[in-house]
Amino acid sequence: MRRRFALLLALLMAVTAVGCTRHEETADLPENTVVLSYYTIGEPDADLALVNDALNRLLLEKYGFAVNYQKVGWNDYEKFLTAMVNTNQPFDIAFTWTDNYQTNVKAGTWLDLTPYMQAEGAEMYRAVDEKLWKGVQIDGKIWGVPTNKELAVPLQFVFCRELVEKYGIDVSNYRTFHSLMPLLKMIAENEPEYIPLFLDSSRYDLMSTLGYEYITETLPLVIRSDSDECRLVNGFECEEVRSLLRTMRRYYQAGYINSDASIRTYFSRFSDEKVFLRLASGGPDIDASLSESFGYGVIAVQAAKSVATTASARAAVMAVSACSEHPKEAVQFLNALNTDPEIRNLLNFGIENVHYVLTEQGQVRSISDGYQGVSYTQGNWFILRTREGESLNRWEAFGKFNDAAQESNLLGFMPDYSAHTEILEDVTRIYEKYYSALITGTVDPDIYVPKMNQELTAVGLDTLRQDLQSQIDAWLAGNEV
Repeated sequence: MRRRFALLLALLMAVTAVGCTRHEETADLPENTVVLSYYTIGEPDADLALVNDALNRLLLEKYGFAVNYQKVGWNDYEKFLTAMVNTNQPFDIAFTWTDNYQTNVKAGTWLDLTPYMQAEGAEMYRAVDEKLWKGVQIDGKIWGVPTNKELAVPLQFVFCRELVEKYGIDVSNYRTFHSLMPLLKMIAENEPEYIPLFLDSSRYDLMSTLGYEYITETLPLVIRSDSDECRLVNGFECEEVRSLLRTMRRYYQAGYINSDASIRTYFSRFSDEKVFLRLASGGPDIDASLSESFGYGVIAVQAAKSVATTASARAAVMAVSACSEHPKEAVQFLNALNTDPEIRNLLNFGIENVHYVLTEQGQVRSISDGYQGVSYTQGNWFILRTREGESLNRWEAFGKFNDAAQESNLLGFMPDYSAHTEILEDVTRIYEKYYSALITGTVDPDIYVPKMNQELTAVGLDTLRQDLQSQIDAWLAGNEV
């Protein structure tokens, strides 16, 4: 424990040293200016200081305060945030998500923002979808501001546009894993340089294509999205899930899935790899952003129902430290990120004519990689400009998508594992051991699913399930209208 704490503290000191540079750069601000410290995830950009300065000019002019804007790398952020909290380092605003969000609420890290929703955050409260507010509530209170984006993040089949057009494929006919067999076979036979179906060890929600939703992605426990009873079951004991795993196994044995699928990560891409079909999660009109991400044109097809869950609502949250000395200004900043297009677009795209230009249609065309905002971490999408290549009515499409999304019966529920921490650790360890190999078809599910379930039962999965079912029943009873 001492060694782990020392490592966290060392990381904190290293990143904080970078932060001190920003404070020096804001030393010429007017005397007594409130300067908020804001931490979020993402690789620090070469032009981050330039964007921070432009941001502060706007903030001072419009709101009378400034922000010290820090990005901490993808691989370091969670450890950094933990260290900052555990060592009581002062800060005002930080990015948080799902389990991290709830854990820090229970620990007293985040400020209760509920009282601010009638004043400093009133505009923001009206701007953000009410289902998202419902999703981030804990004990009836709001502890963070969710990113106002898609309500649901259904699984998407992402096809290579070039091959779709070459073979005249109607991708709307392929919305289930079982339906893919003839298509993958055709690609394997006619395009041998392509991986027909690329998979990796990411937690793609394959069970959602069968109508199930997880209560948390680190456990195999699921409910039926279309059932009001919310009976919690081990998804790997369901026959339709077994059937899906057998299909994935057939694809793997046929060579349609990359042989290293179970050990590959989402970020481990190789420049010489050609892929026909990938998986992703997201809302409507994501073709352009995924094309940019993967480096080739794609067509995305939704493969699961749109269900607004607690996990999707809490996937990206901006929270205020309970120890912040400037809570009103912190909430005002969050309010600006959700209601002020000038502030929001600056954080997302950088500075006009430096990092991007606008096309004749008013869309963003990037001209520099000196700054890249991480859009899902920083506020209201619906006041953002669209990028070149995206639909001009992108946000109208998102609005319709959100209106049509099904609200999970457990929206707002988050399980409490504190009574069974050892069981949780054992179950998670066993589930991790088998999950990637089973989902990618790397191993025979008829052999390894029974082995996994036997091990899960032995360490107390049923005890955990029963406790969580009691929590669900109590939560449902307390939320009856």
